Amino acid sequence: MSGTGSAQDERCSHDAPRPLLRQAGLGPGGWGGGPLLYTTAMPSWRVLIPLTLLLCSGVALASVLRSAPTRSGPAALPAVPTLPRDTAILSYPRLLPVSLNTDATPLLVSNSPETPQTSGLLYRDTVRGAARVTAYHVNGLEQPARLLIVAERAGDGVVSGSVAGGSTPDPGANLTLLRRGSALTPGPDPLIGQQTLLRYFSSGPNSAASPVGRLPRPIPAGTPLTLYDSGFMSPGEVVSVLIDLHTDAAVKISTYMLTAGERPGPDVPTLAPDGLHQRGTFTGANRDWSVSLPPPGAQPQPGKQPAGPTPTPLRLMFSDASDPPLTGTDALTGRPQLLRGNFGVLYGVSLQGAAGFLMAASARGGAYRGTLLMRDQARAVPLLIGRDRALLDGALPAAVWQLRSDAAHFEFMPANGSNLPLALVFYPDGVRRPLR
Repeated sequence: MSGTGSAQDERCSHDAPRPLLRQAGLGPGGWGGGPLLYTTAMPSWRVLIPLTLLLCSGVALASVLRSAPTRSGPAALPAVPTLPRDTAILSYPRLLPVSLNTDATPLLVSNSPETPQTSGLLYRDTVRGAARVTAYHVNGLEQPARLLIVAERAGDGVVSGSVAGGSTPDPGANLTLLRRGSALTPGPDPLIGQQTLLRYFSSGPNSAASPVGRLPRPIPAGTPLTLYDSGFMSPGEVVSVLIDLHTDAAVKISTYMLTAGERPGPDVPTLAPDGLHQRGTFTGANRDWSVSLPPPGAQPQPGKQPAGPTPTPLRLMFSDASDPPLTGTDALTGRPQLLRGNFGVLYGVSLQGAAGFLMAASARGGAYRGTLLMRDQARAVPLLIGRDRALLDGALPAAVWQLRSDAAHFEFMPANGSNLPLALVFYPDGVRRPLR
């Protein structure tokens, strides 16, 4: 689909999380026994501002996190590139991505009830092989409670659940963490999704700042392995979690909200969904796209780069009518589910003909604040969308990255706590340059 759009694009959102962020690593019972990245009990900007400046200058994230102080004085931001107001974004030609894969990776989503009023089991399903788990919840109890995500060997010794097919003997179970990110905020704030993704993109076997990527860990029969423990959250506190994992056998992944003295187990009641948000297992956690940026003035076509004389900005849309939501099943109720906004879906986008374009972001459904991982000229750089505040006005695009190489690649995932759709706008060289 191409041509013009409307400001009234379909809107998808989490009921978004106040800007005080607290560390969201593993609790004492979690894998690794310590924080995922760094700890701060003070306003997040005193850590985030120097961190952002270092990220934008291309410093490796692992070294930044090792040296990030837990306390520091306020830092002055340099002049941030600003783009002029642009009310024509939805009239720009739409880039038409070519899908490169048919992905069968399961995505387990726990977002309903988004604000549980009592403790209990939020979601559970059984996986084998690669899988992604995402959770987004508010502590709606009148007392402290913690979010737990645990893995257990399938109790009957065979593969089961909505993801796996057939019955295969289970001689044992090992689980490897591939990527992980998490954050907590004291109330609704899109910052939570940005920080979750920043940590997720910064994790992995090549990051010295993260325990992710260690050797497979065995799951003993009858004993749950804790993948995430939020610690006790105050009433109204919000948690966001994102985990990529791989298992070599059938493994049950369970998400709980529990109070003091409660433990995961068969006696914990299952909470009913709230009817407003999604929970379920969805096939297709990864979407790989190829996008050709045509020479200025040409109309974009899938996989082609026609010639043209007039500089024209282009747009790439995420989670609008042209980017269909995943369909799945609530494994606890058997009901069909539609993943509005595609939260938890990882888009790998390969750009061709990208050199000279300025990439900017435009929020089309409400407040948006996120992170993407850009690979340009053999560098991998996490980039903040909504650097110092959430994007709100779709006619005020925010500069994200000046593309340098002809072939570039980035990873994008809709941020928890934000609103969709989102447009990435590509301004040709000399058009809508940043005002300094």
